[in-house]
Amino acid sequence: MKALLIPFFALLCILFSCQPSPKAQDSGEEDAQEEFVDTTPKATAIFWIDKHKEMPGQSSKRPGAVRTVKAKVNIHLAGRIEVLSYVKPQKGYIKSYINRRLETFRVRKVLMDSAYIKPGVQYVQLRYTPEKVEH
Repeated sequence: MKALLIPFFALLCILFSCQPSPKAQDSGEEDAQEEFVDTTPKATAIFWIDKHKEMPGQSSKRPGAVRTVKAKVNIHLAGRIEVLSYVKPQKGYIKSYINRRLETFRVRKVLMDSAYIKPGVQYVQLRYTPEKVEH
């Protein structure tokens, strides 16, 4: 009987020592509450600045790569988009390609009239196909 009593107390000591202390539980809750907060506002619209137009009757069997650039832009009343800054740094040839495409790109009048896209400074996503970008 005494031989079983010593292992029983040893087992109880091990079980109680393995439980986390109240201090450890409090600090664990604080770690769970800390989250990364993105300070950049969400994009209000997505613009396909070089959407591929296919000939009627032709279909593309191969999917193409698409890149997205988040930028702070100024949308004018006429629908013209002017890039003010990029959220992440971009290479020079990508900036020049986007600016060249935006010279002819216009926001559709229907979107401006329905107030889906509002003129002014805002964050948007500009999508392009990297196959068309020339280095």
